[in-house]
Amino acid sequence: MAAASAVAERMSVPTLDASLNALVAVLVTGPDVKSVPDLAGKTIAIDDRYSESSISRVRTAMAAAGAPDVQLTKGQTTAISRLVGKEVPAAVVGLVSTRAADSFPEIARYKTFQIPLKPRSSRAEP
Repeated sequence: MAAASAVAERMSVPTLDASLNALVAVLVTGPDVKSVPDLAGKTIAIDDRYSESSISRVRTAMAAAGAPDVQLTKGQTTAISRLVGKEVPAAVVGLVSTRAADSFPEIARYKTFQIPLKPRSSRAEP
């Protein structure tokens, strides 16, 4: 878990809100979460370094992925620490490029999901 947390930190460089369409949210969950819709109506941790605009985009992307009404909360500890401490069922550990998200390591006893911040139907890759 420590190695994955370190990767998340390196992946999570500050981003401009204008570039959010090109990003995905890396979501790590406990083993009882089988799919993103399992998180509907739940509280999910997110680090306090993200702007309210970014958090709003993640919430919208989560709803589009089948998890409406999620509550994204910041805390005094990192999002990953709150997940490990079982305060929350899931944590957003980074808003990163697809390439960076693809390189996120698998974590024993946890699941990782990628939530695109840009709707799939309007994808236009150069």
